[in-house]
Amino acid sequence: MYLSLAAIRFLLSLPSALAVGLLLLPRLIDEDGARFKPAVAALALMRALFGFALLYVTALSIFPADRPIDFGTLSEFAVSTTVGNAWIATQLIAFLFTGLTAARLFIASEMLDRVTLWVGVVLVAVVSVTGHAVDDGLPRWTQASFLLHTAAGLTWLGGLLGLVWWMFTARGKPPEVAAQLAERWSLIAKIAMAIVAVSGFAIAWENVGSIPNMLATTYGRMLTLKLLCLCGVLLAALALARYITRRPEGEFNVAWYGKVGAGESVFALLLLSIAGYIAVITPAAHETSLYWPLPFRLSYDATWGQNPAMFSTIWWWGIGGVVLAIIAALVWWTPRTREYRLYATPAVSAAALISLAVSFATEAYTDTYDDPTQDYTAESVTRGLEHFKENCIACHGDQGEGNGPLAKDLKNAKGLPVQPADLTAPHVGTHTIGDIFHWLTHGGQSGVMPGFGDQLDVDDRWDVINFLLMISYSNRARFMSVQPMIQWLIAPDFALIDPQEDVTSLYRLRGVPTLISFARCGSPNGDPKERAESVKIAHEAAKAAGANHVTIYDASCPQEAKGREPVHPKAVEIAYSVINRYPNVVPSEEIEEAHFVVDRSGYIRARFRTFASDDGTPQKLAGLVAEFAREPYVEISLHSH
Repeated sequence: MYLSLAAIRFLLSLPSALAVGLLLLPRLIDEDGARFKPAVAALALMRALFGFALLYVTALSIFPADRPIDFGTLSEFAVSTTVGNAWIATQLIAFLFTGLTAARLFIASEMLDRVTLWVGVVLVAVVSVTGHAVDDGLPRWTQASFLLHTAAGLTWLGGLLGLVWWMFTARGKPPEVAAQLAERWSLIAKIAMAIVAVSGFAIAWENVGSIPNMLATTYGRMLTLKLLCLCGVLLAALALARYITRRPEGEFNVAWYGKVGAGESVFALLLLSIAGYIAVITPAAHETSLYWPLPFRLSYDATWGQNPAMFSTIWWWGIGGVVLAIIAALVWWTPRTREYRLYATPAVSAAALISLAVSFATEAYTDTYDDPTQDYTAESVTRGLEHFKENCIACHGDQGEGNGPLAKDLKNAKGLPVQPADLTAPHVGTHTIGDIFHWLTHGGQSGVMPGFGDQLDVDDRWDVINFLLMISYSNRARFMSVQPMIQWLIAPDFALIDPQEDVTSLYRLRGVPTLISFARCGSPNGDPKERAESVKIAHEAAKAAGANHVTIYDASCPQEAKGREPVHPKAVEIAYSVINRYPNVVPSEEIEEAHFVVDRSGYIRARFRTFASDDGTPQKLAGLVAEFAREPYVEISLHSH
């Protein structure tokens, strides 16, 4: 079905683009364009008629297979859906364009020609509104980028095809007229391609999501192929531009120019066909089934970020890249080698880039960039902890430090001792969550850790990974205090009780700093009265500072000290206990008392042990809340982390 939609979009775009090109080009050299009028009218009619095929195929892709697609169904679809309304608007413009081009067959008017041209540009622009641009969830600037991208791209394509047509049919035209047309078209093409580049970057920023998605998703791979076709277009355009600037005075090789332009047109048509397919498939940023096709990925954190030993393999590849880059520069600038620079410099530069890339390369798997099926929530972390206890403690230890009871006896296939990974160490952050998912599924790199694909289902494995992310923060979290930290520790989300069904999770509180308070006022560890007083002061301090307050208290804590409460308080306490660590203190899944300050973006930035009226903690909280409220809001996804 995607191919059918892509084919229809191609057949919609090509006639209208060529019609616009044949309207535009004669105006560049003050030609009346009479010989193109019948063709323009026919192309406009083709575009209008193909529009009905688009409606039918679109409905076919949306409605269930057992529902017949008849006139009544199509009418209902067109009138009652956003996509259908967009189709009606584009068809009205298409028939207006058709009428204007037909009128030009009988009326010679400068004003009519101008109006027809601009209606044609609008028509090619609105091709995008029956694709991703109609998505209400996109920012306005992205939707505008779609319109600009389509208008500039199809105007350029139509002009290029029209130029080739003009060159091959320009019998008897003086060379200077052909040269003038080529020069003026070249300027318009440069402006159009600049708009395409800027708007394309804006669209990719919203729809691709990340650089790895360029290879890990179908959308990204098609976009990469589109960029390769664009390189072919630019090389052909460069050849044409060089010819224009270097041609002998009074001469213009129309046949050669037309052939090179035809070659550029082939790449341009490939671009259009790929763009039609991209417009109807799931954008990379929303794709959940990711497939990484390479056995490696590039990562600073996993290579140079680990401070590799001097003259290690990483160093040698890096040194090689720098040396090759210097050689490439010398070949370009040294007078004796300048005759070879057009060939030698690109070749040596490519070798330098490859060498530098190898220095950043680390092992990767097909699921390296997989997205989790479980959001980063306290409930997920708690489930992951249970799976960790059942399957991992024997080797990794109950705190994940690689010191379990079986750790000292582990050996690989060669009989060499293997130390289980310390999951609290910084190296965990050098791996993607997809890498960890791969090892959980198929076994670790050492060959000693077994795969758990049969014991744990996909959701269970992602729960374990969410727990591993929490435990990897635990070492640094030991030193968390009332002094604000940089943004690195993301607060796990959790469900909140809200009878109004308005604020149903911690995530919904973002935009304003939040104080998350834990306390066991009935615990024998500590003075119950002091703890009750502490939570009262915490509540009043949060209220006075203008912060949200979420409380996870036992039944002994005063009712008036409570704020918003979680749906699963025990799960939240267990999850946050993973990062509620202190130096030289035995960790516990029960939090006697702790108060985490979460900034407006969702990062945990500070921690209070207790509150008292005479130790400055209320004033400190007020200062933190004011500071965090002034910081820019950063959107954090709980799905991809």
